[in-house]
Amino acid sequence: MSTIEINKIVGAILGALLLLLGLSFIVELVAGHHDIAQPAFVVSPPAAADVAEAPQPAEGAAADSEPAEGEAPGPSPALAEMIAAADPAEGEKAFRGCSACHSAAPDARHKIGPNLWGVAGAARAGKDDFRYSPALRAAGGVWDDAALDTFLANPRGAIPGSRMAFPGIRDAAERVAMIAYLHTLTDG
Repeated sequence: MSTIEINKIVGAILGALLLLLGLSFIVELVAGHHDIAQPAFVVSPPAAADVAEAPQPAEGAAADSEPAEGEAPGPSPALAEMIAAADPAEGEKAFRGCSACHSAAPDARHKIGPNLWGVAGAARAGKDDFRYSPALRAAGGVWDDAALDTFLANPRGAIPGSRMAFPGIRDAAERVAMIAYLHTLTDG
């Protein structure tokens, strides 16, 4: 056998392996994982010292944290604290993987997915010039921190019928950093 024939054989084997690797990546991207039985993030109970130092409600104030009638419920204090402590620069790094489908500049055009400028706190399916899936339009509500966290953890589990092919971000710290970054995408 000559070296040209050996090169052809090795090239064919490497090409076949590359094809298989590419196909497995595409299948993973499309099918994703559907482990929705797990919580989006786990909050450990506070230490006894933290509970002792926690502010107590004033006399006559309601002991529970239910919102008043007509008031929208806010994010859980644990999630809000995690987002406040997160580094938006880490979220920006994580967003680079999203930039293939989403833009994030004030006047940027939509890509496969909508431009995410101003998405934190905005209405779901709120960009009039983007064609959302019927499931996302029907979901209603706003992209508050809890909704973003749930959706980023498992988009198709959070809104069944969503066209977003992304399988989700399993790491809670990465999701929280991403939400902190999304909060920076605003004019205000």
